Amino acid sequence: MNLWRDVRGNTAMIFALCLLPILALAGGAIDMTRQRTASVEAQSALDAALLYVAHESGELSDTQLKETAERLFLEEMKGRNLVIEKFQLNRDGDNLTANVDAHIPTTLLGLIGIGELNVARTSEVRYSERTFEIALSLDTTGSMEGDKLKRLQSASKLLVDKIDAGTSKTQNRKFAVVPFTTWVNVGPTKWKKNWIDKNGKSDVSATNLLPNVSRTALYDVLGEAWPGCVEARTYPYDVDDTRPSRSDAETLFTPSFYPDEPDDRRSYGNDYLYDGTGSGGVLGRIGNVVKYGLNPITGQLNNRRISKKSNYRFFSDVDTPIGPGFNCATRPITPLTENLALVRSEIDALKAEGSTNITEGVAWGWRVLSPSIPFGQGAPYSDKSVDKILILLTDGNNHISKRYDGRGSDYSAYGYLANGRLGLSTGASQQDIWQEMDKRTLEACTNAKRDGLIVYTIRLELADDRSDKLLKACATGPEYYLDVPDARQLDAAFSSIADDILQLYLAR
Repeated sequence: MNLWRDVRGNTAMIFALCLLPILALAGGAIDMTRQRTASVEAQSALDAALLYVAHESGELSDTQLKETAERLFLEEMKGRNLVIEKFQLNRDGDNLTANVDAHIPTTLLGLIGIGELNVARTSEVRYSERTFEIALSLDTTGSMEGDKLKRLQSASKLLVDKIDAGTSKTQNRKFAVVPFTTWVNVGPTKWKKNWIDKNGKSDVSATNLLPNVSRTALYDVLGEAWPGCVEARTYPYDVDDTRPSRSDAETLFTPSFYPDEPDDRRSYGNDYLYDGTGSGGVLGRIGNVVKYGLNPITGQLNNRRISKKSNYRFFSDVDTPIGPGFNCATRPITPLTENLALVRSEIDALKAEGSTNITEGVAWGWRVLSPSIPFGQGAPYSDKSVDKILILLTDGNNHISKRYDGRGSDYSAYGYLANGRLGLSTGASQQDIWQEMDKRTLEACTNAKRDGLIVYTIRLELADDRSDKLLKACATGPEYYLDVPDARQLDAAFSSIADDILQLYLAR
């Protein structure tokens, strides 16, 4: 055999010599794929962790921010065979930046001395520099009493705190608080303002009384002060932001005046004067202005003090004493302010009493954001750097109780049904009243959104098609409507709204 010419073992030898680089190349492709996958996963986890802690940045120290972000990152990357070498987080003004240096152990690349592949990722969150004007329009009716109100107060303050933490300048966030029941209270000190119908010029002011009579003067002769609630304006001014003008009395806001009802405390909730000899049925006795010291012919007021009857309890959810200010227990509006201590204290002072008129909640939530009077603190609608946001919460449907007598209903911000301000007759059914109230609420929402307001609606512990349809249509879009079946979920709901408003975004 010629050994020098025998080449049968060469293939095996060549294959053996080539095997290591072949394995290294194949292993390199696998390891490089693993590195790219780890990089994508690490970036996603880092982004998520940074966005999360960014919302808490106003409440946590730099050390706490880093520890929280690192913990969240590690939890997300658990089981992914990523070895963390360094995790850093820096806060610089309105920016949060996180960096992670890590590596993955290699497999076959180790055969050629490459034992690991680096994974280095960076994420940066930048706060929105927009300006926010936010109106909290909150249902404080009797059904909110107890735990629901407490949880609403806690959740509202949480939202305030998160928006505060997420904005770099105090002037970049303003809040207003608009408690509503059947009434909205503009504040008893406002009775001298030019947008108040002080002298009874509007048709609303003459309801159940006489034209050109000062309602605040009537309060005086009854030994009371106007508590600050106002009646709804005549349609369509009740559902819009028309500027009040003395040249058109119907655009002014009329002080509430709950009339004295007939001398029958078994059937009427607000009997505080003796009717005298008046006749003409229920409305005739209610409209007998002599009992207020008014001359029905001249309209002049006898300023002699008139004594009221003793107090009594008729409605289970109304604690206010009988009189012209009956049922006005609503906390006054807090206009737009940068003073968050005031906002929080007013939220804490909310009290539950009365029934539900969502239209007034929407209309006054809109008006506090308006650049026009009655408040006027809002930025111009043309200023596109300002987000005007209305957050409306209710735990009930619109409601005015139907009454089968000459009144047609209980008294509300729309007067009695018999006064015609809802456009319905006394023969209208309870369903008719609800339908008209819902129609006006939806019109107010539509008008507010047309002016550029972003409207969030929250339904609390309520489950019916009527409220679902109304509040969903009122909101800016389906995603702006939050259905909260349990008050214990309010913190999460308000927190999610705050996150949405802040518009934190990833810079890289």
